[in-house]
Amino acid sequence: MTIKLYWHRGSGRDDPSKRNFGDFLSPLIVEAVAGRQVEYATLPSADMMAIGTILAKEPKAKRFGFKRRLHVWGSGCGQPGESFSGRHYYHAVRGGETRQRIEGGGAAPALGDPGLLSDILIDRPVAKKYRIGFVPHYVDQQLPEALAFLQSNPDVRFINVFDEPKSVLQQIASCDYVVSSSLHGLVVADSFGVPNVRVRLSQGIIDELKFDDYYSAFGIAAPLSVHSTELINFAAVIEARLQDYCRPGLDGVKGALLKSFPSI
Repeated sequence: MTIKLYWHRGSGRDDPSKRNFGDFLSPLIVEAVAGRQVEYATLPSADMMAIGTILAKEPKAKRFGFKRRLHVWGSGCGQPGESFSGRHYYHAVRGGETRQRIEGGGAAPALGDPGLLSDILIDRPVAKKYRIGFVPHYVDQQLPEALAFLQSNPDVRFINVFDEPKSVLQQIASCDYVVSSSLHGLVVADSFGVPNVRVRLSQGIIDELKFDDYYSAFGIAAPLSVHSTELINFAAVIEARLQDYCRPGLDGVKGALLKSFPSI
């Protein structure tokens, strides 16, 4: 039986060259874990939602007559004022920030972003090819700071979030270190145990909560990020900056995600 999955498609709905790999990881990972085919479904007809900051879509759909109870596996919140209906089946959510926004307070889902299971999608071990992988969010790709970082550091590999998802995974796994302004650039690096750090580039994007939410699954505060002004010299000091890289309980988070996958 095919799983009807909702995920955010954005511009990739009509233009395959604009498919953000983090969003399009969702059907790949759900299909791999379930061992069943997955097809896209709108919220009113979906069985399930998984990867992404997409829970806020549900209240909007509800206003238009959405009455189904969704199976939620690893989805997350995006803004402080959000709250989510307790009527759904919460098997896992991205982190504690999301869990505390579930109405009713009775839900006790597993915590973790299913993107942490990306390592099941490609063959391992993966040979290292690049010293530093740079994964800018798509809105950051043409910023002067991002371009200067690439141009001044021959050891840096630009990883395009619009590349085919498994290609992005392969490239990230092939790096010694990853610098990313994309949340799922960091999540996938964690999946493969690649030390990583967030860089803040676009000042206009308000997305702190999703990072705090993600790291809460490990019981830690969001690690210190790198400011765009630090990028120009960052390649020279990345080893020192990441020498304390750690994601406590990573294997346990992965195991809990697998164990919590819904039977639908």
